[in-house]
Amino acid sequence: MRLFVFVFCLYVKAYSTLIGNPAQPTLQNSGLIKECPSFWSFRASYYGDYVYDQEFHEEFVIDGNLSTQSNIKLWTQAGMLTLNLRSRIDLYGILGGVRLRIDDEVLTKQQLAWGFGGKVVILHVGRFRVGCDFKYFQSDQKPNFFQSENLAYNTTDNFYFDYQEIQAALGVAFRTKYFSPYANASYLISKITPKPAQIGVRLPMMNLEVDVIAKSVTGSNHWGLCIGTTIIDQSKATIAIEWRAFNQNSIDVCGEFRF
Repeated sequence: MRLFVFVFCLYVKAYSTLIGNPAQPTLQNSGLIKECPSFWSFRASYYGDYVYDQEFHEEFVIDGNLSTQSNIKLWTQAGMLTLNLRSRIDLYGILGGVRLRIDDEVLTKQQLAWGFGGKVVILHVGRFRVGCDFKYFQSDQKPNFFQSENLAYNTTDNFYFDYQEIQAALGVAFRTKYFSPYANASYLISKITPKPAQIGVRLPMMNLEVDVIAKSVTGSNHWGLCIGTTIIDQSKATIAIEWRAFNQNSIDVCGEFRF
C-alpha cells in the first residue's frame, strides 16, 4: 500500500532555504536610517522559494528490501533579520512558513519554520569576493491525513515530524555598480524523525483504526550547485534571483533593505 511509503519517506530536504550571494555582507554600504558606513547595521529581507523537484529515501534499509524514493514540491515564504559587522560578517535569523506536496498525493498546509546562520566574506580582491555560509533550519510538521488511491487516511493522534537541516556553502561573486552575479557549491544534510514512531491512522469507509510504524528519512543527494544574481539599488536595497540544482532543484527570489 502506498500509504506506508508516504509515512516512511516524508519531508526530506523539504525546508532547504536560499543560499544567497556570498558577497552579501559587502553589497549595502549605507541604509535607510544610517546613511554612512558603520561597524554594525541591520538588514531585513523577505523571500519566496519554490522547490520543484527533490528526491529522498529511507535512512535505514532492511537487508533484502529496496529503498523507496519519492519526489517533492515545496513552497516557502519567510523573513530574515540580519546583523552585519564591519561589512564582512552576517549573523541572521529566519522565521516563516512552508507548504509541501509529495508525489501529488500528500499536501500540507503552511506551517511554522525557523532557523539561524551566518555568512562571512573570507577574500576580497578587486571586484571579486569569496564567501561561505552556514545555516540551521528546523520545523515540526503535523500532517492531518495521507492520500492513496483517491482515499484519505486521517491521522488520529498527536503525531508530527521533527525536521532538522544543516547547510553549508562556499561561493564566489563579482561586483559591479548595479549587479553582482554569483555561484555557490553547497552541502546539505537533512533528516526527519517521526515522533512518535507509531502513527494511528483511520481507514476510509471503515470505523477502524490501525497503527503504522514510521521511519526516519534522509536526503538522497548532499552536494549541490547554486547560481544567481543580485540587483543593487544605491547600496541600500537589493533584489536577488537564485537557481539551485542537484541536491535540490529550485528557484528563489529575495528582496532586502538595510536600515
